[in-house]
Amino acid sequence: MQEDQKTEFKESLDEDGIAKTMAAFANGDGGTIYVGMTDQGVAKGASIGKHKLEQFTRKMHDETAPPVVFETDFEKSGLHEILRIRVHPAKRKPIFYKGIAYKRVNKTTLKVTDPEELRSLFMNKTVFFDDAPCQNANMSDLDEASLRRFVSMAAASSRLSHPTNKADEILSKLSLIDGKELKNGAVMLFGKKPADFFPVWGIRCAVVSSGLEFRAMHDFDGNLIQAVEQTLEFILSQIPKEIHMEGVRRIEKLRIPLEAIREALVNAIVHRDYFFASYIYVTIGPDYLEIKNPGRLEGLSINDLASVHSSVIKNPHVAHALYLCGYVEKWGTGTLKIYQSMRQNGLKDPQFVTDPMFSVRLSMQTQKLNERQKHILAAMQEGKQLRPTIVARKYDISVTAAVKDFAHLVHLGLLQKTGRARASSFKIVK
Repeated sequence: MQEDQKTEFKESLDEDGIAKTMAAFANGDGGTIYVGMTDQGVAKGASIGKHKLEQFTRKMHDETAPPVVFETDFEKSGLHEILRIRVHPAKRKPIFYKGIAYKRVNKTTLKVTDPEELRSLFMNKTVFFDDAPCQNANMSDLDEASLRRFVSMAAASSRLSHPTNKADEILSKLSLIDGKELKNGAVMLFGKKPADFFPVWGIRCAVVSSGLEFRAMHDFDGNLIQAVEQTLEFILSQIPKEIHMEGVRRIEKLRIPLEAIREALVNAIVHRDYFFASYIYVTIGPDYLEIKNPGRLEGLSINDLASVHSSVIKNPHVAHALYLCGYVEKWGTGTLKIYQSMRQNGLKDPQFVTDPMFSVRLSMQTQKLNERQKHILAAMQEGKQLRPTIVARKYDISVTAAVKDFAHLVHLGLLQKTGRARASSFKIVK
């Protein structure tokens, strides 16, 4: 007998090393670990008492998620007693040990670090992080105030039928509890301390200068119901405002529209790949806001994001809860709203990047519009009906030049054209 894809030798009960190998076996086709054997397969024996074995069994149950299924027994090899640990292939993959997935390559146990590799190895069937059982979590780990806040928002949006403040009924409505077992989504949305259950958790915010020096930093590591509001509040406090006077009234306007900011933040939270140990990063620069999250586009290209598109939901329970709260309006329209909001405010289109993390950058810089085009846009936002012939007379320019102005505004997505030739008309894109 020798070590191979499904066989491992250990001289002693090295709990950490054995746990990694057990996770790797469970993520594959199972395997057997022999404790009390040298790497060469020579029996030395292992002195393992009943108490130590029970302690090891509890550790494996507590620190692997979902728990590895295995059996232990002792067998004789000559004069020596060997502990045999037989690991079953997991029915629900991937298995994580201390938040990390492992795989078996020949006779070596390796970490799985690449997101695509994890998918190719384990995700041949749909696996949702927020649907997996949350090990050792119980009702006392949930924050009652967050549950009440959720019910209040869902009731206000008229999307939750028969609102209730009973925690178990709320969780049942959201499919976040299975019997008495809480799912990850319950702790993600309502947990008192989600970071106690997930190794890397939260949103990291930073305000940087043009020289990339940090001017302010704030970490939000509460549950998602808290994180949306708290992070949004922080961002809005740091985004500069344009100020102008209307009569005696002082008018303040964010240099990035609120709708675009909110959609970008909620999109990052809903579509984040929580299988991977990383934070959501929010960076506020002198003239931009950037939000990065671990996750990739599934079956879409960057160009698809500027229109209504299919939406692959990575975290259906989280997405549904935020929909009930009113944070999500319609699947597949979030990025389109970002485009529209930026364009309606005369700002540059959002920049999306999908490798290695998914990110969106919202610029405070305006689109390249000439003064006449700005006046056309402002007048139509006030409800005035304009056409190229009207603009040509008003500004004493050729109709051809006015047509080009309208064509440019249509190209930027700021105006929508209906009809053809003289019957054509234009309206603001909403």
